[in-house]
Amino acid sequence: MAFMSFCTSVTWEALSSTMAQALTSGGSSSLVWGFVASALGALLIVLCVAEYASMIPTAGGQYHYVAELSPPRLRRILSFYAGWMTMLGWVLCALAGTFSSAMQIQAWAILFSPDYVYERWHTALIVIGLTSLFTIFAIFEVKYLHQLQFVAMFCHVVGYFATSIYLLTHVPEKNTAAYVFTDFTNLSGWDSPGISWLIGLLTSAIGFVSWDSPIHMAEEMTNVSRDLPRALLINVTVSAIATFPWVVAVAFCITDIAGVLAGPVGTISFMAQLFYNISGGNQAATIGLTMFLPVMSFCAVGSSVMTATSRIIWSFARDGGLPRAIAHVSDRTKTPIWALVLTWVLVSAFSLIYVGNATAFYGLSSACTVALLISYASPILLNVIWGFSHCHLPKGAFTLGRYHRYVAVAALAWSLCMIIMMCFPTYQPVTDLNMNYASVVVCGGMVVATIAWFTYGRTNYVAITEELDGSASNHRH
Repeated sequence: MAFMSFCTSVTWEALSSTMAQALTSGGSSSLVWGFVASALGALLIVLCVAEYASMIPTAGGQYHYVAELSPPRLRRILSFYAGWMTMLGWVLCALAGTFSSAMQIQAWAILFSPDYVYERWHTALIVIGLTSLFTIFAIFEVKYLHQLQFVAMFCHVVGYFATSIYLLTHVPEKNTAAYVFTDFTNLSGWDSPGISWLIGLLTSAIGFVSWDSPIHMAEEMTNVSRDLPRALLINVTVSAIATFPWVVAVAFCITDIAGVLAGPVGTISFMAQLFYNISGGNQAATIGLTMFLPVMSFCAVGSSVMTATSRIIWSFARDGGLPRAIAHVSDRTKTPIWALVLTWVLVSAFSLIYVGNATAFYGLSSACTVALLISYASPILLNVIWGFSHCHLPKGAFTLGRYHRYVAVAALAWSLCMIIMMCFPTYQPVTDLNMNYASVVVCGGMVVATIAWFTYGRTNYVAITEELDGSASNHRH
C-alpha cells in the first residue's frame, strides 16, 4: 500500500508537470521554499488523517471520519458533503495525472514532428483514450496492479536520478546559491509579491495530495490499523526528504526561465522544453528524460488512481450517497464496474474544459488540490472544535495522544491558506482564456452535492452504518 501511495502522489513527477507555475509566480525561491512549506503542511495533515484512519479504517475515508467526529444531528449532512468533495478531488486527480501524460506526449509531437499542428482538442482526445485504457485495466486486470506498481516504483527511482544527474552534468554554468534560495521572479502580472509567491505554491502543493489512496483500499487490507498509518506517513515523509535534493538540483540548473517558457512547449511541458534546450534539440535525450511519467501512467499510476477513485464512489454509493446500483460488484471481475464506468465518464467530461481554456490544466490541478484539501480539512476542523467527544470508537494503533488538537490546529491553518490561494487567478489581468476555474469547479461540485442531497441523499444516505462501525473495529486487528 505504501507503493500505491507513492504511485498516486508521484511527487517529483507532479512537480515537473506544473513547475512553470512556481517559476513564473515567485521564481526559484517559490520552487525551493514552497516545496519545504508544502512538505511540512502535508506532514501535519497526514499525521491527523493517519490517526483517524487507524481508528476508522474504511474505504470511505474522509467522509467516514467526518461522520464519526460530527455531532449526531449533523452527522449525515456533513459527511455527505465531505463525501462529494472526496469524490470530486479524486476524479480531478485522475484527470490531472492523465492530462500530464497527454501533454507530455503532445510535447514530443510538437518538438519532433514538424508537420504536427497542436490543438487543445487533441489533448482532450488523448486524455479520453488513456482514461479508457486505464479503466479497462482496472476492471479486467486489476489483479496485476500490485506487480505493476513495482515497475512504476522502479521508473520513479530511475527517473529521479536520471533527470537530476543529467541536469547537473550538462549545465556548465549553474545558478548561484543566492539565486536558488532567494530569487523572486514575478511574471504572473500580480502587483503583490506575496500573492504571486503563494500562487506559485501550486507546483509543490499538487505533489502532496492524493497520498490517501491506501485509505480507500483499507477494507482490502489486513492489520490495517497499524499498516495504513505507516503507509501514509512513509509516503509523505520519504517523498519530502528524497524530493528536496531533486528540487534544489533542478533550481540550480534552470538558468533561463524566460527562454524555456518561450519555447514551443514551454507552457505545456516545461521539463521537455528544458531538456530540449539543454541537449541542443537531441530527440533521444529529450524523450528519454521525460518519458518516466507517461511510462508510469501506462504501467500502474493511471489504473491505481482510477481504482482508488472508483472505491470512493463505490463506498459512497454503498452508503446511499449515490444510487446503490453503482455499488454493484461484478461476480466475474470482483470489481465495482459501474463505479469505474462513472469515473471514466466524469474524467472524460472534465477533460473537455481544456478545449476552450488554455490554462485549464492549471485550473483543474488547482481544483484537484482544493477539493482534496477540503476533504482532508473537514474531519480536522471537527477535531479542532469537538475533539473525539462524539466518536464512540476506540483509538487505533496510531495516535497523537494529547497533542492531537495542537497538530490539528496547525494542519487546519495550512489547509485553509492553501484552499484560498489555489482559487486565485494564476495570471493578471484575468480573461476568459486564462481564468483559474478551480473555484468554479469546486463551487459547482458543492451545488451538485446540494441538489443531490435534497433530491436523493436526504432520504437514502445513511452516513456510517453500524455494520461499517463493526467492520472498522474488526479491521483494526
